[in-house]
Amino acid sequence: MLQALPVESPLAAQLDSLAPTLELASAALARQGLPQPPPQLVVLGPTQAGKSSVVNLILGQEAAGVSPLAGFTIHAHGFLHGVTRLQLEWLDDFFAPYRHTAAGALPRDRYDCFTTRELPDRRPQLPPCVVWDNPDFDSLRARNYRHSLMKTLGLADLVVLVVSKDKYADQSVWELLSLIEPLGQPLLVCVNKVPPENQSLLIQSWRQKWNQHRRDPLPPIVVLPYHTDGQGLEQQGEEIRVKLAPLWKQAARRQKQLNDPVRHFIREHWSLWTAPIRAQHEADARWENLVTVAMDQVIDIYRHDFLDHPIAYETLQRALAELLILLELPGLARPMAMFRKVLTWPFRALRGQGRQTPTEPVGELLVLNRSVEHALLQLQQSLSEQLQQRQNFHAYWWRALELNYRDSADALRQHFRLEAEAYYQDFQPQVEAAVRSLYRRLKEMPVTLNGLRAARASADAAGLALLVHTGGIGPHDLVLAPAMLSLTSWLSESALGKYMDRVAAELRQRQLEAVQSLLRQGLQGELLALPESIDSPLRFQVSAEALGELEKQLKERRHGLKLF
Repeated sequence: MLQALPVESPLAAQLDSLAPTLELASAALARQGLPQPPPQLVVLGPTQAGKSSVVNLILGQEAAGVSPLAGFTIHAHGFLHGVTRLQLEWLDDFFAPYRHTAAGALPRDRYDCFTTRELPDRRPQLPPCVVWDNPDFDSLRARNYRHSLMKTLGLADLVVLVVSKDKYADQSVWELLSLIEPLGQPLLVCVNKVPPENQSLLIQSWRQKWNQHRRDPLPPIVVLPYHTDGQGLEQQGEEIRVKLAPLWKQAARRQKQLNDPVRHFIREHWSLWTAPIRAQHEADARWENLVTVAMDQVIDIYRHDFLDHPIAYETLQRALAELLILLELPGLARPMAMFRKVLTWPFRALRGQGRQTPTEPVGELLVLNRSVEHALLQLQQSLSEQLQQRQNFHAYWWRALELNYRDSADALRQHFRLEAEAYYQDFQPQVEAAVRSLYRRLKEMPVTLNGLRAARASADAAGLALLVHTGGIGPHDLVLAPAMLSLTSWLSESALGKYMDRVAAELRQRQLEAVQSLLRQGLQGELLALPESIDSPLRFQVSAEALGELEKQLKERRHGLKLF
């Protein structure tokens, strides 16, 4: 995701601030799975603190390259003290994608490398171990080699922090100390380049800052004054190794219960790590709510402007039109049909109404399309409002969704129109079923049936006479209006009235359910899927269920964590 964001973006800064803790947690978890690696001592510190010099003091030999230039060390160097490379076969996989490179071949223009070197001499006071010399963590280019630093920190059994009298109070130093506190790694502090007259004051100041930033006991401190003679340096090295002796025992005990410190570290940072994911889940839920409300509004408009409207509701009229055809008098049906055909009355359209795609606007479809258009405009406005109200990751998510919505809106409208027309055709069998139900009940009532047929014939005769005098008008005005009036009057006033009301109510209910299904399974599903089509670098592929399962593991698993 970071690669997809502008460097100056506030969101990029927010996500980048999470990277060190995530990388450190990943390395610590990977460390858990290693098959009893030799002890790992990691030396780190800010620029020009003298890290490489302290590495040489610990090892009692000139192993690490030393330079007065800031940023001289830009790769992690592992010095194998009493350890062979065969014992470190896992190292390449652990540091991947960084490459294991010979010390003499390390490039100055690339940071994705690390090196190891077997030492010929051993110090008896120092156990077999790997001592890591690392780049600084506070320079402008430290971000380029942060990954290897977090790797070695996650690998560390014991940490030696090297600071100078000019750097010990820097914020970056205490941020790093706060970062590694939950891991519980034994720590030795070496304060370098300190004049003798400043030692007591510096130690007192260090103690105060430690109590401000850490909750655990103060670690042992070694104060290193300037020394140029070999004897002084040897004494400093001996002092450091003596201070390290009890820490090695602490490190050995910690290895046996490594799960607990790593678990503690993950718990400390879990809420910050998952904040962007939770923000996405929150935005997903908010979008789902907006879409659901919009679809509810479509259904409300459809019911008000069509289903429950005494004039606009045409489906019952379609059903009664079909019933009119069934009520033709057996002897008059053929001549009446021929006469209508001659007079250009669209009889076929009447019989086939609903079976073919409508060529003229249909009231129901007009209401549906109008209400959907209203809902889509409301969603566009809601997206703009959400974008104005949100910050950081929330704002980026809503901006991405708004762009995706604009690109998809026309296609959504067109697709819904086609689906609505298909629904209109597919619902015709329901209308015909209602007609057949009414007609079957009428056949059980001969008197009512004959009366309706008589009314149907007279309505046809009056309509045909009007057609001759006017030169032809539409079927609704000519035949359906008088015929329907007679038919509905007879049906309502007859013993069939209550049954007709029940059929009409059932027809409305089935129609409402069909339109609800059309919206929920069609347009609503497409709208809800829009966030999933946001460019993948901008979207976390972690569901709320998966996040909940990870949190459950974090709380319950006592023997090993496999969260990432």
